[in-house]
Amino acid sequence: MKNETLLLYAIQSTSLDQLTKLIADYLEQAVLIVDQSGTLISRDRTDLSQVPADWLDALTTDNRYHYGHQEYIRDVLNPQALNPWYFFVSQSKGFPLAANQVQLAIQVLNNFTDRYALNPNQGAVNAIFAQLLAAPEQTDAHLLQTLTTDKIVCVTVSANHGAPYQADLLQALRQLATPLPLTETPAGLVLLLPAASLDRMQPELTTLGNQYAQHFFISEPYDDITQTPAFLNICRQAERLAQQLGTVTVVNPTQKYNIYIILSHVDNGALLKNTMCTQLIALKKYDAQHHAELFPTLFAYLENDCHVSATAEKLHLHRNSLAKRLNKIQDLLVIDFSDADKTFGLRLSYRLFHFLQI
Repeated sequence: MKNETLLLYAIQSTSLDQLTKLIADYLEQAVLIVDQSGTLISRDRTDLSQVPADWLDALTTDNRYHYGHQEYIRDVLNPQALNPWYFFVSQSKGFPLAANQVQLAIQVLNNFTDRYALNPNQGAVNAIFAQLLAAPEQTDAHLLQTLTTDKIVCVTVSANHGAPYQADLLQALRQLATPLPLTETPAGLVLLLPAASLDRMQPELTTLGNQYAQHFFISEPYDDITQTPAFLNICRQAERLAQQLGTVTVVNPTQKYNIYIILSHVDNGALLKNTMCTQLIALKKYDAQHHAELFPTLFAYLENDCHVSATAEKLHLHRNSLAKRLNKIQDLLVIDFSDADKTFGLRLSYRLFHFLQI
């Protein structure tokens, strides 16, 4: 088969198996396409159903492998792809392979896999991700949806005080995210991470944030990658509110700011203040008049689920001193700490108090 014939029929091929057969006929040899786990993707003119594990050793210096009386040589298809695919083709002393024919066959295969996005590279993934964030209704996200079957989180990256995105930071984040996408938006970098790996990755994010003067906002887990624009919006709102409240740290879960996001969409600030903050305002006034610290004490007690020991340790107080403060608080506000609705309402009121910056 001539080169021109191969190229003509390759353009007309609509399946990888059809193209594999065409290449086997062109080379007049057995052909195998295998992924890095040894799974057979396509084959022709061979009865090999799975290659031996040592055939896939990426560090080997000898790319010749034997099966019965056949010798195979190995090449990597598209080294920039997300998942390495190996191209094996047999040869014999009587029918040695021509290097230019093998390279043409590899080129044809790579063009086909690119055309049908069978094994995309990271650049293609990132480009579709950028399109999804910019125009979700016009984006075909099928390729992105094939990247993971587990829950993911959306992560935004923002610079502290105008610090630049250095090349080393981008490279480190790409390595952390791959094969999930990363892209740059006008508001900053956005990447996806597997939710199951987040605990393991957070120390590395903290190190990168400190090293390059960046901070991260991390969404709650979700399982549909097409929902990313909505979770990105939550990350952006959380960051804006954290800046407003002065509570930005290196790594910031958006869950901490969910209630503030909800409150930011309530137009009637006076209603919120009058229905939820009156008790705390009274407590604040008492502290100012008597040089007391009942307001922060009640907050710490509620945040520690009304556990005396944990609160005393948090405030560096003796248990008896804490008990006196709690008794005084109950005298002023008449709180039943065993009433879950009451304590929930107070915890919400503290957040509203901070949000309104009373």
